[in-house]
Amino acid sequence: MKHHAYIPVYALTLLLSAALLFSVQPMFSKMILPLLGGTPQVWNTAMLFFQVMLLGGYAYAHVTSRFLSINMQSSLHILLLFLFLVVMPISIPEGWLPPVDKDPTLWQLSLMTITVGGPFFVLAGSAPMLQRWFSETDHKDAGNPYFLYGASNLGSISALLAYPVLIEPFYELFLQSAYWMMGYLALILMMCIASLLAHPGKTKKKKKAKTAANDSNISWPLRFQWVVLAFAPSSLMLGVTTFITTDIASVPLLWILPLALYVGTFIIVFARRQIIKRDTVMMIQGMLFILLLVQMMAFHPPPAILILTHLALFFFSALACHTELATSRPSARHLTEFYLIMSIGGALGGFFNAIIAPSMFIIPLEYVLVLILVNFLRYSTDEKTSFNNAVTKLKEGIKTRNFITPYTIALFLIFCAAIISFALPHYNIYCVSAAIIAASLGFLIHTRWLFAMAAALVLLLYPPGYQWGQHIFKDIVHRDRNFFGVMRVVETYEEERLLLHGTTNHGAQPLDDEHKLRPLSYYSEFSPVNDVFRHLSAKRGKSKVAVVGLGIGVTACFKRDGRHFDFYEIDPDIAAIAENPDLFTYLSDCGSPYSIILGDGRLKIAEQPENHYDLILLDAFSSDNIPVHLLTREAVQLYLDKLKPDGVLVFNISNKYLDIEPVLAEIGKEMEIPTYARYTRGGQIEGTDLRGYAAHFLIMSPSERNIPFFLKRDWSEARSREGVKLWSDQFSNIVSVFGNKTGLRRHKELTAEENNE
Repeated sequence: MKHHAYIPVYALTLLLSAALLFSVQPMFSKMILPLLGGTPQVWNTAMLFFQVMLLGGYAYAHVTSRFLSINMQSSLHILLLFLFLVVMPISIPEGWLPPVDKDPTLWQLSLMTITVGGPFFVLAGSAPMLQRWFSETDHKDAGNPYFLYGASNLGSISALLAYPVLIEPFYELFLQSAYWMMGYLALILMMCIASLLAHPGKTKKKKKAKTAANDSNISWPLRFQWVVLAFAPSSLMLGVTTFITTDIASVPLLWILPLALYVGTFIIVFARRQIIKRDTVMMIQGMLFILLLVQMMAFHPPPAILILTHLALFFFSALACHTELATSRPSARHLTEFYLIMSIGGALGGFFNAIIAPSMFIIPLEYVLVLILVNFLRYSTDEKTSFNNAVTKLKEGIKTRNFITPYTIALFLIFCAAIISFALPHYNIYCVSAAIIAASLGFLIHTRWLFAMAAALVLLLYPPGYQWGQHIFKDIVHRDRNFFGVMRVVETYEEERLLLHGTTNHGAQPLDDEHKLRPLSYYSEFSPVNDVFRHLSAKRGKSKVAVVGLGIGVTACFKRDGRHFDFYEIDPDIAAIAENPDLFTYLSDCGSPYSIILGDGRLKIAEQPENHYDLILLDAFSSDNIPVHLLTREAVQLYLDKLKPDGVLVFNISNKYLDIEPVLAEIGKEMEIPTYARYTRGGQIEGTDLRGYAAHFLIMSPSERNIPFFLKRDWSEARSREGVKLWSDQFSNIVSVFGNKTGLRRHKELTAEENNE
């Protein structure tokens, strides 16, 4: 085959291999989300697994490249590709359920090992292996095969971006798995063709000998530098992902965006031609870092703007590290070792965020610490910016007593502004401090060590998530962290105690004795949920209520003689907080008999007998939204099976970002179940300083006889929305429901009605 066929064959094979590698990540993670409550930590753990498997694949490629000939290596690789067909199509084995009383991290890692571990391992080894095979051909570019890494990353980013836009919205999970298997079979064929081309000619042998003679060995300090430069972007990617998904929703789309940006940086730095200059990358990264600080200090932008700033800063921070990595890359002789060391750094980043940080830091400091590290890594391959050089300059300044320089003045101004603003909280002081810090950091932007140290000072005083000038909490009573996220019990100046899970409010209780058992937040006297419990109280006899999502147990105060509550809660630490009378007293003092059943609500409620409950209330939130697996057709059918014939199924769909009402409206139409919704504005509770939140609830009832009661109380039919289709266990499309348009429309209509009155 002629030389011009080499690049298309190898590039296409690399592209397909990478596309399979990176499409299986969101696909399988979506499969296991229903079993783990939809927490963002599922993605961090999945990324740790994939990074470790990537490390294993690169180690496999490196070792076989050292000890096996091209023919033997290619034969082994193709044999392994065939071998792992035994686990396809990819799916979750029957009987695999997570533990309910301990951290499920090891369970998730074990499940992923026996399902996608083998195929992912062998696919991970394909990229460095194919580049090695190409380097052994007699093509004129064989001595520098790194440009093929661009084809690999193009396949990666194409798969990542295609998943939420072209794959998830149109194909159910079992079809995704089937098509993935077809792609895997096509890859085996392409691998066979690529292996046949890997036969070095005379020209190549001479070229190889010349390259090897001029090549020097790799030092251990350089290897360590590669590890750190790979570690920082990997950890930062998971940190920014957690930051975003904690406040919105733990869904593949929001996992994929940071990962796609991360992969995109590799395409840029390993391109044949330099796309963006190194100094430009460092300048933009520094300016974005300064912008983030200014936003937090003075402007308090909307969440969308803040998220965009974080993503842009992450992209250029990763690009800065990977630019330094590409600048110091070795010749093709050390190609597989270089990729192996890169993967070690990436795996360490995943291990740090998924395993070490949750057990070491009670608050998510890992994001802050790695942002600081990135600033120290800027220009790190430039000898002029080395630590030894910085120390030498400091010694020279001490000897000559030349302490007063523009740089030391800028550093001093940053220190003073940061400390003064911390000690004297006032908005005007924050604004002045922001201007001083921004100007001084801008002056120091090309001085690696001074810029990094000044940035570290400001970030440690005011980490991301802390808003300057907004001391909204009077006290933090309790703080904890586990697999499911960070939880805080805080007291406000309005004399309320809140349970916060990430940034999501999971319940509020008044502190004064007179009102301490009064329901607040989404369960106040303004809430539509009062209609639900009034309807239930109108029935005679005993009643059983299931509540999926415990929170602080506020629903226990909707009590009545003979009423029993079953609370389903996936997080045992939340249960411990709700039952601790030193923190919250709804469960201990309201007097309702109750049981707490630990585990995923959908899985546990399935264990109950049919026709068991008079009322089932879904109030489980991961981030700011109900986990998707609790909103599917199969889930709703399960709840209806557990309801009595005259029972009511209720969803709390109050949230900022996702439009859930149309999803449930489509399910109601499909199942021919009456579905109604109501939105209330909330407001101040008369005679108190307490406020109830705006609330949005939806009901489904198998019995038409229940509906007139709700119609009299301003409930209306659930509204559909163009482009929103019925969700099932095999299909959901989060893109179609971004923006809570139905809730906003109901809010505007209610406001118009009140103004007319």
